[in-house]
Amino acid sequence: MGGSSKSLIAYTFSHFCVDFTCFYILFHGFKNGISDISLVAIGFLLYNVIAFGLQPVIGFFCDEHPRIPAGAIGCGLVLAGLAVMPCSWAALSLCALGNACFHIGGGIDSLRFADGKMARSGIFVSTGALGVVFGTVIGKSATAADSIPFILIIASIALLLLFSQKVDTTVPCSFNVSSDLPFAAILILALTSVVIRSFAGAMIPMEWKTGAFLLFLPGIGAFAGKALGGILGDRFGAKTTGVFALLLSIPFLCFGKNVILLSVIGILLFNITMPITLCAVASKFPSNPGLAFGLTTLALLCGNVPTFFFYVSQPLVFPVLIALIVLSAVFTFLSIKNRKGGSGYGENRQ
Repeated sequence: MGGSSKSLIAYTFSHFCVDFTCFYILFHGFKNGISDISLVAIGFLLYNVIAFGLQPVIGFFCDEHPRIPAGAIGCGLVLAGLAVMPCSWAALSLCALGNACFHIGGGIDSLRFADGKMARSGIFVSTGALGVVFGTVIGKSATAADSIPFILIIASIALLLLFSQKVDTTVPCSFNVSSDLPFAAILILALTSVVIRSFAGAMIPMEWKTGAFLLFLPGIGAFAGKALGGILGDRFGAKTTGVFALLLSIPFLCFGKNVILLSVIGILLFNITMPITLCAVASKFPSNPGLAFGLTTLALLCGNVPTFFFYVSQPLVFPVLIALIVLSAVFTFLSIKNRKGGSGYGENRQ
């Protein structure tokens, strides 16, 4: 990755900081400041709509104006949200918008400098899972207020790191992992696969998740799966890795309901397909990495929103979960070809 390895380190560390700070604000500043539980639910839904729903728009705008430092701007907005945290709705809105801008900045960087490899985007995205779980647990803790100086420091470091990065608009974005189906078919299949996984992920039964320490384990499993997904896809091929990991996750998730190790392994396997799907979508938008990244996060939102309004009853959880994972694997199989990453821009254009 050459000189771009510095930006990968900066964005990957900052991703943890941004999601950590956002979820700390959500669970300490916002949830504790709102007494009406229905308003809390509305606030969390609003956060998701802003943070994920706006990314395609912001991404396309940044593609058209590539010198905009979206990552640094996002980090600054999250820091502003932390500063106004006593104002619950203002803090939530700022951190949601900041999260959207930051993800586009980091997403563009991870795709533009990938040289056809899937590993970079998986590494960048992975630390967000750790940030979410750490921010949630600390935000819920009785001594959460004592963490403000620490969070302020790491958020400031993230901001400084991103401002030190130069925006290089000359590096092309190149992937060649989508199948030979028509453009529209690839997008529908790949993005629907993301929607299904987003909804299915919220259904995964984890009755063992009782203590504070155990709350960290799903995040660690998701972190490892996303980080490994691109690496394994580059090594063994996108289709083989993505489909095999999804299908293999089924027995681990089903039998891991009360078994910690099996469940964490299942979560790891379930998340492996994430960077592969992202790169399949990016394959169809070589000049618009921001839009490509934003479309996948919009798909995540579409899968997540239904969980705010209904849930699958207990007797149906496993049949529905299995059916959804199999369907996602089928869509992944159809939308991705078994190409290994790292071919580079020139070969992808031949």
